[in-house]
Amino acid sequence: MVQTTSVATLAVDGGDPVRDPARRWPEWPVPAPGLLESLGTVVRSGRWAISSPGHGNLFERRFARLWSAYVGTRHCVPTDHGSSALVIALESLGLDPGDRVLVPALTWTASATAVLRAGLLPVLTDVDPATGTIGPEHLDPAVGARAAIVVHWACAMADVPAITAVADGLGITVIEDAAQAHGARWLGRPAGSLGRLGCFSMQHAKVLTCGEGGAVVTDSDELDRRLQELRADSRRYRAPHETGALELAETAGVMGANFCLSEFGAAVLCSQLGLLDDQHETRNRNYRLLDDLLSGIDGVRLLAHRPEQDRLSLYEVPIVFEDLPPGRDNRWVAAALAAELGTRVYPPRVPLHRSPLLRPSTKPALAPLAAEFGRLHAGRRFPGAEHLAGHAVLLHHSAFLGPAEDMVDVAAAVGKVAAGRPL
Repeated sequence: MVQTTSVATLAVDGGDPVRDPARRWPEWPVPAPGLLESLGTVVRSGRWAISSPGHGNLFERRFARLWSAYVGTRHCVPTDHGSSALVIALESLGLDPGDRVLVPALTWTASATAVLRAGLLPVLTDVDPATGTIGPEHLDPAVGARAAIVVHWACAMADVPAITAVADGLGITVIEDAAQAHGARWLGRPAGSLGRLGCFSMQHAKVLTCGEGGAVVTDSDELDRRLQELRADSRRYRAPHETGALELAETAGVMGANFCLSEFGAAVLCSQLGLLDDQHETRNRNYRLLDDLLSGIDGVRLLAHRPEQDRLSLYEVPIVFEDLPPGRDNRWVAAALAAELGTRVYPPRVPLHRSPLLRPSTKPALAPLAAEFGRLHAGRRFPGAEHLAGHAVLLHHSAFLGPAEDMVDVAAAVGKVAAGRPL
């Protein structure tokens, strides 16, 4: 338990930092044992992409099998990016042009821009300020949405079963955006397996990364066939594969684009997956310790988690300052903590209705959707999203891969900064 009575000068004001600058934080990413050997196998194989002919098994297909088994779904279609995964997931539903899709206001812009890329209209909705996620109460029947992108935010899962129970009655298909939730579980079921489709990002900062990559998972055989064609220019895997032949057959059930994951990315993911659960164990142990250490600091909390979430996956860890130091905002808090700790601490991104990254009016081809987007959101407010965006600061999950002493430093820094500007 950390006391908040320190009057030591803050590091941001020239005082001594809580953490000795000579102590290093864990680096990210952490290369898995055997990774270089796997990459060498790709180089020597002559098969650097799913579209190349050759002998032997593709790492891309191997990763698809490994990831679907890990998530607990029948199918996995790897992609080049997480945003591509969202695009083809939406396209696979066969919605009409301009149909409405609910998107949380507190998330990365790709959750909304993917909707526009699929020819659909994102409709922003607020989030619960305790968890940063939407709930069934946020599914407004008046919107007339046909789908909802349910984002597991930072380290908290949304209640997908409860959302789906309401969504089914409204004709809304639930897509899980699990880009921040690899390995999280809800009553034993992995994130990504709870909705009709689940989408993942394997971008550099994610807990499972190949630099850039993604995947869609589903239990539907029909959606799997569409997803394969949508990500590979109207082609699907040959079954059975012919030795020396191209891996993909021109099945042409639906026109697609090229969103394929490279063999190099797939090889990295196959190797890195072997580290994931051990890293979860370390991060989650440190998170529990930090939660205990922060319990004595008034006005400061970690993100709330529903009891049904029986396994955490830390992507970003929000520390919520319900009571900001007098005259200070969370940007100052982030800078002050970074100075104390010698690592990056940063505020959440602004809610999407204020984001400079979500401006469909800048693309002429999106003019009709952009006009409707502007009309729908004019004057709307999202108090839950604004609260977290204005009161939380974030730590990257790599900060939780070190020893317990690192959490002692974080708690001490939070206590020092929470006291406000010292005398």
